[in-house]
Amino acid sequence: MTTVLEAPVVAPAVTTTFTAEIVETEGMFARIAVLLNPYDVRRLALCLESSTLEIVVAGTGFDAGRVAARLEKVIGVLEVTVS
Repeated sequence: MTTVLEAPVVAPAVTTTFTAEIVETEGMFARIAVLLNPYDVRRLALCLESSTLEIVVAGTGFDAGRVAARLEKVIGVLEVTVS
């Protein structure tokens, strides 16, 4: 007799992606890390070619508009979009 154990099905995490146009990069990651400390940040990617920053935050227990407004206050961030 063979027993087969099946792994439980886990729903994919809900994520929100913030993309911002930027003009300055020195110290930006440190400022953003402090700013987003309470959130479950899954990805923080900076593209120097297109001057954009992408931040992926997991979960649903936060106000995306408020996070975007916080990001727009970082020196060097020009415009934030949420998807």
